[in-house]
Amino acid sequence: MKRENSRSFTNSAGMNTGYTTPEERQRGERFLAAYHLIEQLLRKMSGNGARESFRHLVDDMSKQSPVVRRYKDDLVEFGELRNAIVHERISPDYLIAVPLPETVEKIEEIARLLSDPPLVYPTFRREVAVFSPQDPLEKVFDVMHRKGFTQFPVYEDGIYRGLLTDGGIARWVAGLMAGGVKKASVGEVLSGVTVGEVLASEKNPRRARFVSRRSTVYEVEEIFRESRREKWRVAAVLITENGDADEELLGIVTPSDLLSSAS
Repeated sequence: MKRENSRSFTNSAGMNTGYTTPEERQRGERFLAAYHLIEQLLRKMSGNGARESFRHLVDDMSKQSPVVRRYKDDLVEFGELRNAIVHERISPDYLIAVPLPETVEKIEEIARLLSDPPLVYPTFRREVAVFSPQDPLEKVFDVMHRKGFTQFPVYEDGIYRGLLTDGGIARWVAGLMAGGVKKASVGEVLSGVTVGEVLASEKNPRRARFVSRRSTVYEVEEIFRESRREKWRVAAVLITENGDADEELLGIVTPSDLLSSAS
């Protein structure tokens, strides 16, 4: 980053006053306090970073931490701004580089997220509609109508069998119609259909991932983001105590849930 092109700070030297206002000095101190907290957290996360530079810590931990990875570019720029403030400081009352208010707010936000990242639980704690392969499909339609759910984990004797989706159900019904089933007989056909039959027609019933209740929201975001490169995108993330499929479901996250929580 070339400092003259940065939007993270103003250059006090350009003012030719030789003086930094109390408000600017306060901004500088807030910035440095947040920076030092982030540096301490990165060293703690690294476990072996006592002598590593801030830039090296950011590069290294971005491979492990979704939060660091998300804000890597910001952290690198903040590292350069910190060096300008500390190493080019002319006097206690003068900062050659003064962080902009939005820069201070941003670095403090990142420090908070690293200190206490939002977890999927209880953020996405909610009722999960679970069915067995033997359940009639009519029960799924009833839940879809009453509660608006679109993803349905299927378990048999405590064993996870797959994820039934509204899209999979729609394709299955479309297949019936294309196969010549008359509209008048659709209701009769559906009355005898089980969840297991429709699940078997899902192109990929393993479109759910499991995470522990201690996973961060950013980890879940990455699961959805990385699945875009795969043939079948992840349709839902299921939350259990330790991320095991045979544990009680504590919540569910869909891509639309993440969009809603971010708005």
